[in-house]
Amino acid sequence: MAQRCADVDEFVERVKELYELDPARVRFVMKYRHADGSLALRATNDELWLLYRTTQASDIRRLEALQLWLMSAMAGSDAETLTREAAEADAAAAERREGKRKGRKKR
Repeated sequence: MAQRCADVDEFVERVKELYELDPARVRFVMKYRHADGSLALRATNDELWLLYRTTQASDIRRLEALQLWLMSAMAGSDAETLTREAAEADAAAAERREGKRKGRKKR
């Protein structure tokens, strides 16, 4: 049975619940269509299909965090630790970019 989720928060929560019920059977698929700029996501355990489609860039960060959580859970790692490390790496990269901009000479 396929179920479309109305918003990204509902999709994230339902996917986590689905994964926690039976981790060995859950599959997750992301598909990007460049022609219309949409991102389609599907999660299934062969009995229930969760579907979500978006064209909003603001949803991407939440969906990226969901994918990181799923990957870390499937690999047996702690998702919160990986999320924190990813945020720290993003902040460090932003600081390096800002430092390079300040070091440039104005013409």
